Amino acid sequence: MYDWNALWHSHASLSRPFDASLKNSDSAPAFAGATLYRAAQDEQDIVVYDGGDHFVLLHPQQGRQLHLAKRDLVDIGIRLVTSDENQALALPYLEVLVDNLATGEAACWRAEVSCNDDGELLAGGELLHPEQPPHMQWPTLSFAGDAAFAAAMQQQWQDSAEEVTMDAAVWFNTEVLEQQHATLPPLDARSQQMCERYAEIIRREQAALSRQFSDPALMLIAEVLRDIQFDSAESCRGLWLAVESRLLQDELDRKHGVDGDALLQQLKNLGYTQEVALIEALSPVIDV
Repeated sequence: MYDWNALWHSHASLSRPFDASLKNSDSAPAFAGATLYRAAQDEQDIVVYDGGDHFVLLHPQQGRQLHLAKRDLVDIGIRLVTSDENQALALPYLEVLVDNLATGEAACWRAEVSCNDDGELLAGGELLHPEQPPHMQWPTLSFAGDAAFAAAMQQQWQDSAEEVTMDAAVWFNTEVLEQQHATLPPLDARSQQMCERYAEIIRREQAALSRQFSDPALMLIAEVLRDIQFDSAESCRGLWLAVESRLLQDELDRKHGVDGDALLQQLKNLGYTQEVALIEALSPVIDV
């Protein structure tokens, strides 16, 4: 269910000593109302007791114990969705997934993301702030009102906000560029500002990607991109599918001396901003 040793280390500051005579995991105390959930695999391993609404973790070698409420063991995932996943929402949209394996509860919150005239991002009409998550309702979660859940959501949002913001910036800036390209009027100050921000985001991502991909891999991707045209911001997602098709049809991995499976996994792991950066860097220049 969990990586118990990782849980111990992340909450070790909350642990407290137990009877030193019970350091041997085989003689660990049977806590009132708790049953042995997991025995230690070796001397360094953690013993776990299930106390109903909490777990008791014992570190026999250290002679310490740790109580963790099940309702606090929450996993939270936050992402900006930029490709069609059969949801009745316009792209892009913000998705927040909450999962608690210990209590068996899970829920999902989604909201369409938009950009106002000042370049500010909104989710469900509410301004997004890097330090504060948007207002979300979790009616099906028993721990939704807990301070620990609010703190976990706050931390996860702060960890994810930069990536969400960058992906959204690329999405909306790309749309502006497409609209400008279609009509070809002079760029106003706002559009020029968005173009400059877009260029800077892409430049930074390209610098990082140049260290992640080998030169032969980049040459392979460039060859694939020569035959592809991206007509919209949404179409930039799923670059790995185009590469996979050419690997199967033309064995480009053999041609360029690249591990095809490893390259596909690298591409699958890319975020939207990173995919756009690769496309911008490696796509051929088209005269208009």
